[in-house]
Amino acid sequence: MNLTQEQIIVGAAVVGIVLILLYIPFRLWFIALMSGIKIPVLELLLMKFRRSPVEEIVRGLIASAKSGIIMRRDELEAHALAGGRVSNVVNGMIAAKKAGLKLSFRNATKADFQGMDIAKTIRLKQAKDDCEIRFE
Repeated sequence: MNLTQEQIIVGAAVVGIVLILLYIPFRLWFIALMSGIKIPVLELLLMKFRRSPVEEIVRGLIASAKSGIIMRRDELEAHALAGGRVSNVVNGMIAAKKAGLKLSFRNATKADFQGMDIAKTIRLKQAKDDCEIRFE
């Protein structure tokens, strides 16, 4: 079977396109878009090249936006690349907002690097404060 040069080029192009489509996280981009988070597909691709936890960051952005907390993708990515746990920071900031506490992103990342489970700590503090109020 002799293949012509055009067939080889078309075949290589198809294989290249399939590989690109498999590598680019279009599913995450679509989920983010439907949730109101605008992240360019190219940015998601660059995050993958930087070996960032793309799915964790996108899910964190979605959860924080739904809770009314504005977080920046680059800050979450930097925290993740530094060895931090994105979900801990996001869940902690959401718990703080629900508890009526002010928690900055910077303080949340500091607490995460200290190994603190931020959301659990806030729940325990809130329970302790509620108990003190009842027994006074």
